[in-house]
Amino acid sequence: MPTPSTDAAERLFFAGKGGVGKTTMAVAAAAIQALYGRRTLLVTTDPAAHIGRVLECEVGDEPRPVAGITGLDAARIDPRHETRRYKDMVLSDARERYGSDTVQRMEEELNSPCTEEVAVFRRFLDYLLTDLYQTVVFDTAPTGHTLRLLQLPLSYSRQIAAKALGGQETTSADEDAEARRMQEALTLLRDPARTTFAFVVYPEATPIAEAARASAELREIGLKTSLVLVNQVLPEEACVHPLFRKRHEMQKRYLQQVPADFPGAEVRPVHLQERDVIGVQAVLRAAGEAFGGREAASPVDLRPNAR
Repeated sequence: MPTPSTDAAERLFFAGKGGVGKTTMAVAAAAIQALYGRRTLLVTTDPAAHIGRVLECEVGDEPRPVAGITGLDAARIDPRHETRRYKDMVLSDARERYGSDTVQRMEEELNSPCTEEVAVFRRFLDYLLTDLYQTVVFDTAPTGHTLRLLQLPLSYSRQIAAKALGGQETTSADEDAEARRMQEALTLLRDPARTTFAFVVYPEATPIAEAARASAELREIGLKTSLVLVNQVLPEEACVHPLFRKRHEMQKRYLQQVPADFPGAEVRPVHLQERDVIGVQAVLRAAGEAFGGREAASPVDLRPNAR
């Protein structure tokens, strides 16, 4: 995890196969960043995300503080909410610029399935480029959707979405503004000093292979994986039963394989927790395990060690 600095924003993305603990690691990373003293936003773009359950708080469409972790806000990107807001914005603008026939045609075009994708992506960009937070942590959707979301900047500037609906052309000012926004997003995403892409895997064949494929696809569009968290590793001292010793040996083999599958990335094993990571104190313990190098029960004890 990059050491926070006061002169550069950070963007951290957590991806991986569903069920590997991606949400837990994203929440833990956001908590540790807030404990560094950085104003931090945790965002989920995963429709099935459980950050609210992990933090035992309500997570809505707008950022709101997380009780018990000073400096941490959380929000979710809800596709239905964002689509409604986007449609309202486009049609409100259209009513000021065009006649009723054109507005009606645009309203019909906005029922296209791609409208939701554009609406969600616009909101994602707002959070990516915000200057209200020093760190933004994204709990992204399972791997396939993550790639789709992150590849959108490469084509988005060529379709500027609903302003061109109904045959209406964008103005040069619109296009210039969107082009600048896209370029700023791509520059940020491709800067490893400012953006960290992390994959969460189990020490098993399928999660590692799926994440490795996703990481390779990211490399093709200039996005480098910086961190791999190998979750739920059995502690050696706990493997007294033959079954668990055998599982532990299997996990060790996969741990040795991971660096070759994710060239240039730091690989961190994270031990299996004895309880579900639910609630602030459990999150802080998980944060100490994954990012602080030791378990702890309070924010004071969780100041991360240098690694």
